[in-house]
Amino acid sequence: MINYFNKIQADESIIKIYKKIHEYEDAEGGYAYHDYNHVNNVANYCEKILKTLKYDDDFICEAKIAAILHDTGCIEGKENHAYRSYEYAKKYLEENHIPLKNKDLILDAIKNHSDGFITDNIIQLVVILADKIDIKKSRISEIGKQVEGNRQYQYIDDIQFEIEKNNFYINFICDQEINLEELNNYYFTKKVFKAIQSFSNQLNLSPKVLINNNIWTEFYK
Repeated sequence: MINYFNKIQADESIIKIYKKIHEYEDAEGGYAYHDYNHVNNVANYCEKILKTLKYDDDFICEAKIAAILHDTGCIEGKENHAYRSYEYAKKYLEENHIPLKNKDLILDAIKNHSDGFITDNIIQLVVILADKIDIKKSRISEIGKQVEGNRQYQYIDDIQFEIEKNNFYINFICDQEINLEELNNYYFTKKVFKAIQSFSNQLNLSPKVLINNNIWTEFYK
C-alpha cells in the first residue's frame, strides 16, 4: 500500500489550513491549539498505541490519516468542527483519488472524534484517545494559560504510555507547580479519563493511570 499518510501530511493545502487555524485561535482566544503540531502529535500517539497492539502497517497508516485530517474543520471555529472536518476529509479523499480500505471507519472517526466514546470502531477510539491525551504544555495557548482548570495543562511536560500484559499504563509527567485539585475538577480532564476508559474497555485492557508515577486516584472514583 502506498503510504498516503505521508503524502497528506506533506500536502501544502493541509499545512496551510492548520496554519490558519493556529492564527485564528490566537486571534479568537482559543484555550488550546488544534493546529498542525497537534494533529501530528495525535498521529504519532495513534501509531505508537496501535503498533503496541500489533495492528498492521496499513491499518496504522489509515488511523494516522484520520488523525491528520480530524481538526481541519476548526478553520471556522471549534463549535461543530468535527462534522466540518468530516465533510472536508470526505471531499479531500475523493478529489485526490485516495483509495482506503477502511475509508468509512476513517470518516466516522473524524465525524465523531469529539464525543463518540461508545463504538467498536478502533480507529475512532484510538483517535479520540490520542486527541484527548494531547494536553501537554506545548498545546496550551497564552489565553488558555489564564483560564481556571485549563491553565493546569501548562504544567504537563510529557505523556508516557505502554501496554503490557493487558494493562494500559499512561503516565502524565507534571511540574510540581500543578494544582491537582483544580486539574481534577476541570471538565476536560473528565473527558480525558472517559477516552482512556472507553478505549481500555473495548480492547479488554486494564487502565493504569498515573501522575508523576503515582496512581491518579481521581480516575478511579
